[in-house]
Amino acid sequence: MKKIWMPLLGALLTVACTSNDGKLSAAESSSSIESSASAVPVDYSKGRAMNIRLGRGINLGNSWDSKSYAGDVPEEPYNYGYNDDLDAGWGNPIKDGDFEIVKAAGFSHVRIPVRWQHNSNPVTHEVNPERLAGVIEDVQLAIDAGLAVVVDFHWYQEMMDAANNYINDPTNNAAAYEAEKTHFVSIWTQVATAFENQHFPDSLLVLEIMNEPTIKNETVLNDVLLAAYNAIRSAAPGKTIMFESYHAAKFGDLGALNLPQDGNIIFSGHYYEPYTYTHEGHGYNCAGEDTYASTASTDIASYVALAQRLYPDVNGGHIPMNMGEFGVAAGARSSCGDKGPNDKYWVLWSKKAIAAAEKYDISWTYWGFTKVGGFEAYDRYNNVWYSGILDAFFQN
Repeated sequence: MKKIWMPLLGALLTVACTSNDGKLSAAESSSSIESSASAVPVDYSKGRAMNIRLGRGINLGNSWDSKSYAGDVPEEPYNYGYNDDLDAGWGNPIKDGDFEIVKAAGFSHVRIPVRWQHNSNPVTHEVNPERLAGVIEDVQLAIDAGLAVVVDFHWYQEMMDAANNYINDPTNNAAAYEAEKTHFVSIWTQVATAFENQHFPDSLLVLEIMNEPTIKNETVLNDVLLAAYNAIRSAAPGKTIMFESYHAAKFGDLGALNLPQDGNIIFSGHYYEPYTYTHEGHGYNCAGEDTYASTASTDIASYVALAQRLYPDVNGGHIPMNMGEFGVAAGARSSCGDKGPNDKYWVLWSKKAIAAAEKYDISWTYWGFTKVGGFEAYDRYNNVWYSGILDAFFQN
């Protein structure tokens, strides 16, 4: 995710991830080829059942993943000791009624991105108790509304930086890397334990290890992810655990992961191809429909083939897959205004991406619900879904 200032909304917001358009170098792609030689079939029945339950969903972004400061204070580790505005840091708090709105539209799950480390204790590793209590309340509201929930550890830049500093200079940065990893694992232990103590059903809650990893070395990436996976699995033995790969959650980087032989996991990728169209105004020129393209049908087919080769299911098929973020910054609400993608092509692009995913039983989670830098599907000010988007979401 890329942080930008959005004058249109008057708040600091995040938008969908930016990258090199998802293109992989020969070196980056080689890991997938090498991994295929040692593929071990796994019974993914549990993960597949959860993935079917997820079905169609939407991200409640720029809420629990937000942060703010009390005045112009310098950033201490995790902003510890200063005011925490919880899910209102960017002026987009989740409302209790949002879950009923999402359910009534036809969605079957929500993804709740959380900046768990924000305002956490750098010494004891304790999560801000109000943040934990607030997320627990929202998970319960979602379940009460009949929705499954993906809870994601979002925007952990401190972990990314510590890992990449260690990769660049292991001698001088090993201690800092291990300390940050300890914080990460400790937070997940606390969060997963808290969810277990709330008795949230295994069939309705997925725990996603890390959003859009930018750790640039496969060995270190797996070290971080598997350390957290082990902590989550120990604290929440029946919960489905979701993995993303590096280059900010590229589907094509599945081969970089060393996934455990655990049948209750899901692989999630984020899809915004081509970025020149989906991210107009967010690092790319405002060119309207001139950059419109959709390669979803061939892209998704290639990702499925990769999954089939690297992580086959003993019952046929492959590891369950989720399209955890996708979308287009469009319409007057975007930073491009009338110079960016219009709603007609925003809907068309979304429709094609969803059709491609559903063809292969890939669950999906649109980015996002409301006030997410032009990607939003719901007009918070007028309390309506933007024109045409529900037809794209629910094609059959």
